[in-house]
Amino acid sequence: MKKIVSLLLAVMMLLGTVAAMVSCSAPKDNGAEFDIYLGNEVCDFDPSDYYADSTAEQVMSLLFEPLFSINDDGKLELAAAKDYDIDYEKRQIVIELRESYWSDEVRVCAADFIYAWCERLLNPNNPNPAAALLYEIENAMDVKSGVGTVSDIGARATGIDEITITYRDGGDPARLIRNLASVATAPVRQDRVEAAPSYWSKLVDTMVFSGPFAVKAYDTTTGQFSLERNRGYHQSPDSKNFSKQVTPGTLFNFFTIFGEEMTLTTADIENKTTFFMTEAPLADRQANKDKAICADSMSAYSYVFNVQNPLFAIPEVRQALLISIDRKAIAEALTFAKPADGVLPDVCGGSSEQLISSESKLAEAEALLANVNFTGISKSFSITCANNEDEIKIAELVSATWKSLGFNVTVKTVGRTLNRVNEVEFYDSRVQALVKEASFGNYQFDVLGIDWQFYSDDAFTGLAAFTSAMNGCGIDFTANSQRANIAGYSSLEYDSLIVEAMKLNGDERAAVLAEAEKLLCTDAAFCPIVFNQSFAFVSEELRNVEVDAFGHFVLTEADLKNYEEYLEE
Repeated sequence: MKKIVSLLLAVMMLLGTVAAMVSCSAPKDNGAEFDIYLGNEVCDFDPSDYYADSTAEQVMSLLFEPLFSINDDGKLELAAAKDYDIDYEKRQIVIELRESYWSDEVRVCAADFIYAWCERLLNPNNPNPAAALLYEIENAMDVKSGVGTVSDIGARATGIDEITITYRDGGDPARLIRNLASVATAPVRQDRVEAAPSYWSKLVDTMVFSGPFAVKAYDTTTGQFSLERNRGYHQSPDSKNFSKQVTPGTLFNFFTIFGEEMTLTTADIENKTTFFMTEAPLADRQANKDKAICADSMSAYSYVFNVQNPLFAIPEVRQALLISIDRKAIAEALTFAKPADGVLPDVCGGSSEQLISSESKLAEAEALLANVNFTGISKSFSITCANNEDEIKIAELVSATWKSLGFNVTVKTVGRTLNRVNEVEFYDSRVQALVKEASFGNYQFDVLGIDWQFYSDDAFTGLAAFTSAMNGCGIDFTANSQRANIAGYSSLEYDSLIVEAMKLNGDERAAVLAEAEKLLCTDAAFCPIVFNQSFAFVSEELRNVEVDAFGHFVLTEADLKNYEEYLEE
């Protein structure tokens, strides 16, 4: 375990390096420089990637800006968009962009959004369930499914700062606009991606950012990284008023250590070792839960079964494993979590009906398994999860229950892997890599634990990920077939419900989606455990920390009291 002293020494070294880089141009009143801790490691800084970790989603929300945002009251607000207009007769939405710049001082353009949507999310070669966010756009779903070309998608850059979207016949423009508040729909720069497609979002020299902050130092060996204000965020980068759009100063110092347990606790908030923490040891957060800011998020920690394993191809086995879990006990152990009572959290339009029990139904699970013929089928399997305290605790509790049902269960933890392309070395999250491989139909696990992201407060977006044809995984062109969803789940009844929901609006649509969610729980191809809650311990010295509807902490206007006292000489 790395001691806090040595950790902070490493942090200060990183801080000194970045400070030297910015000192020539930053004025003395540049603003606060302070330490915060965001939790698990982040290996990839691409907002349009397929994320399986809530920490990554939080970091992306600080680095990239979509067209809109949704505040904690559920109200839509303008973000990168300056204004928009809906023409219902033409089925068109015209969006005007505000003046804003990438972190390398290049203007954020309409074409950057179109590239992110059409060439990244909706490209049938790129698997990503976030593609469903854009299915209200004309021809978007067809193109993702391999029908037509990108040029058929009803989204165009009709000016440097103007986007024109044609939404599908029967579509809901208001729903589409809310979906465009997801950070997964933020712009991506074509020149950066195409110059280094394998690693543009993994090295500080190749990354650019459109949000309020930018990565200015990233040590791939330790996983430590620092953020600096993006001077061109919502204003000219030549502006002399650095803090007009982003109150905090030039440098944020983020730190995380790969594969090691952090020793930071809430005491470090009190003694000003750090001013903001979205992570703390389990025992510490339980003892100090009343001191935290907490909000529901749009993700669920879940287990995905490899249905290609003969054991998990048996529906009764999956159902027995799903209902046997004591979700209430797990949520209590994590402190900031809720027992999953269905697939979707309430903030994502989840069913009002309790579809999964919060307490273990062990007797019912045993009864289901008593009728299963296990001849020739191994009852041994492993749970693969990230190497952090939360996921290990969940795996320990779940494996103990599943062992009591007669299964031989082991827990396998994974961290990151080193990759090399053209002599360039970079790291990838192993869980992230397993998720991507599964989306291509290559399941390298028995049971995989992930933070499943739902991306939107629209239930359709979350449920479409489990269909056969609308899951966002695209096309396998070598076999000329639609790729299966990550759960390998296939149900004509479920598919037909999601297709029907696309044709409906209002209460009728909600009722059909609720029926689909219920079926997904009954078939147990996917195993939600807890609905994640975002939490942070915040120093009394740090004010104006907000949270949005996604559970992301918004630090754009964060104000550190008497910040000059903490600046490095």
